[in-house]
Amino acid sequence: MVRRKRKSKGQSGESGVPTPSGAAAEVKPPQIPVQQAPSSALKLPKGAIRRINIGQSFAEYDVALSDPAMFVHTSALAAAQNTESGKVFFVGRRGTGKTAIRKYCDENGYLTRVIVPEIFSPSSTLQEIDLLRNTKQRPFRSLVSAFRRALQVEILSIWQESRPVNYQTPNELAEELESFGYLDFDIRCLSFIQMISGALASGDDERWLIENKAAKKIADQMKLLGSGGLSTHTLLIDSIDDYWEGSDEGLIYLTAFMHACLETSTQIPWARVILFLRENIFERVRALDTESSRLETAVVGMEWTERQLLEVVERRLNRNLTAKFGLNGATWEAFFENSEIAWRNVLEYCQKRPRDILIYTSNAVEAAQSAGHEKILIEDVQQARRTFSDNRFRDLGDEYAENYPHISLVLSRFYGLGNTFTFGGVESFIRKLLNDSEVIRLCGSWLYDNSSPERFIRLLYDVGFVGIRTSGKQPKFRALGPLDTSPPPVSETTDIVIHRCYWDALDLQDRLVRHLPEQKEFGKIGIVEDDLPGGLDPTEYAANIDLVVETLNDLPLGPAGATDFEEIVGDVIKLCFFRGLENVEERSRDLEGRVIRDWVAANRAQGGFWESMRVRYDAVQVIWECKNYSELSADDFHQLSYYMTDIGGRFVVLAFRGEVKPSYFQHLRRIATHNRGFVLPLTERDLMVFLRQAKNGKIKEDHIQNKYDSIVRKLS
Repeated sequence: MVRRKRKSKGQSGESGVPTPSGAAAEVKPPQIPVQQAPSSALKLPKGAIRRINIGQSFAEYDVALSDPAMFVHTSALAAAQNTESGKVFFVGRRGTGKTAIRKYCDENGYLTRVIVPEIFSPSSTLQEIDLLRNTKQRPFRSLVSAFRRALQVEILSIWQESRPVNYQTPNELAEELESFGYLDFDIRCLSFIQMISGALASGDDERWLIENKAAKKIADQMKLLGSGGLSTHTLLIDSIDDYWEGSDEGLIYLTAFMHACLETSTQIPWARVILFLRENIFERVRALDTESSRLETAVVGMEWTERQLLEVVERRLNRNLTAKFGLNGATWEAFFENSEIAWRNVLEYCQKRPRDILIYTSNAVEAAQSAGHEKILIEDVQQARRTFSDNRFRDLGDEYAENYPHISLVLSRFYGLGNTFTFGGVESFIRKLLNDSEVIRLCGSWLYDNSSPERFIRLLYDVGFVGIRTSGKQPKFRALGPLDTSPPPVSETTDIVIHRCYWDALDLQDRLVRHLPEQKEFGKIGIVEDDLPGGLDPTEYAANIDLVVETLNDLPLGPAGATDFEEIVGDVIKLCFFRGLENVEERSRDLEGRVIRDWVAANRAQGGFWESMRVRYDAVQVIWECKNYSELSADDFHQLSYYMTDIGGRFVVLAFRGEVKPSYFQHLRRIATHNRGFVLPLTERDLMVFLRQAKNGKIKEDHIQNKYDSIVRKLS
């Protein structure tokens, strides 16, 4: 959907390559930059604490971000807004603001479109992987050309939508749009890849040259189109990791796609592609790509200063006040007792990410509200520490689940130990891990490759779990963006210090660990295992998911497999959405014994996607309908509208085996209009993503949220 530019009251921001705040207890962050004001000016209105609404810390769920005044101006936002900046890749760790910038650009930009691609989990390739690794050879360049052409068609589609109906499109561009413009972006990418790779694989040089030059030919025509002056048309590419499985094929596809984004942005003056990417994925691309220096010139890190982090919170604290307090510390001082100590406490436990700051502050506000305080006291800040620590530990395991499946299990083995380890202490810890059958079963795929002390320390450093201390100096923690990722040298005199934000979650002791006795058992931490469904332990849970995946892969389409498909969808609900959906019941029948719906689950989520569906559609119950075929008919959608009631709610999930087609949207739009409800179609690929993420220990609901957002955009 093309969005017109709207006037805004403020500027946005989220970005990040800060140097992380030291995590050791002795490291003291700078004092809060408070602007002094008379005490009378800082007096809170009566009941102000009860009215605070910090909002969601996850940008994709945060209603507050619909207000441009909630954003903070950062260098990353400035680069995103500046069409002449030459910046294409916005790279940072989770929680540094990538999605928030994307939302700001989409809502407040001009001629923009958001794409969440699924192409980076290919089930097969038309070329041998080894042939694709060389970024200078034909196979890889063919991929770049295919992706570039797909991006150009998407930009042309935005351009065409902004033209009058009777506007005469140049013939070659009109033909390109007519042939490929109607296709879904991922299907279009696959079509171009098949066309050019097929010619290459068959040795047809003439056809390969024609296909390879097609992208450049269209680009030349687009340049001419803009010779009279055109506003910049922008594609915003986000949530790459939603579908990306981290396979060699997916990594090569992503690397080629990044080159295509850069070439499209630099070679067509009025076109721009912005890609938001997690730093752990970017690091893998940089390790693979011998030409990565080209990409790095177009990278923006997600940098945050302490003053900007403070402003993020202050804008939200001021949100519900009629008379606003000043920024730069005045608002914080008005709301918090002993404001400098409170800010020091928050910074000491956070990693200079806006999400961390918002979560911690929100926890402190809730503590003050529960106690009925008229100001947020220092004990409220300290009480919030444990909740925040538990949240951060869970989020860390979720963030790196794609790279290191079930890494939270390995990190949980630090439970009850010391907060600092010598090199020898790390060696003995690794030996105990390698004798832990549960750890080997779930984490062996990556743990064996990182079992030397040097590599294990580097891994813990890279994910932000530890800092490295040498020669009695302060520990160094890694940066949050793509820069400065190399740790200090590791030797036998090296100590590792676990970041302060994980101390409470792991009940760490304030001591140095030099050696762990072989006979000493690891402690247990409930956060990893206590919420798995059906009392399953992690090994059984992973085995159940493997069985569901295997069954789905082998399941035939049609009536013969209908019952099995329904059972599979039921397993997906129970294994992947048990945190929000409870009491999953089997199919319901009418008085004549006919099945009228397949699954119904109670929606008792306390946050995230499912809670937002309950609030928006009164969905105290979520109905799941299962169709074991690839093509949906009008009757299928007509049937779903009967499921929507004022009692159970008006939100239905439709699981089927095909792809979402443009013709389906007229039915979805009709249901949204006439029934005031919403049908969310989920494909077989979506089910596979849910299962894969659950097995890897990923609990964030970003994939289903993105599916919902995508449908909403297409219906509007």
